[in-house]
Amino acid sequence: MTKFEPQIISPDAAAEAPPTERDPRWQAVVARDRNADGQFVYAVRTTGVFCRPSCPARLAKPQNVALFDTVALAEAAGFRPCLRCHPKGRSPPRPMPS
Repeated sequence: MTKFEPQIISPDAAAEAPPTERDPRWQAVVARDRNADGQFVYAVRTTGVFCRPSCPARLAKPQNVALFDTVALAEAAGFRPCLRCHPKGRSPPRPMPS
């Protein structure tokens, strides 16, 4: 598993970017990185749903996203699991290469 290390960015860029966009986990969500599954979940405030980083659902706006270290923390915050990616279960099988 890859650990997410903070990225070094300029103070000006950090001041302009929303907190979610400054979090290195956000890049894993944007990339739909299957290697990040199980390391954290993200929740969308506007839908009340939390997902695994590789979820195929449409990407939410960063200002509407909260990042959680565990499923339990997302649930405690009042979010429900996504019906597409099933973040409480095992990772879905990877597609076979063609």
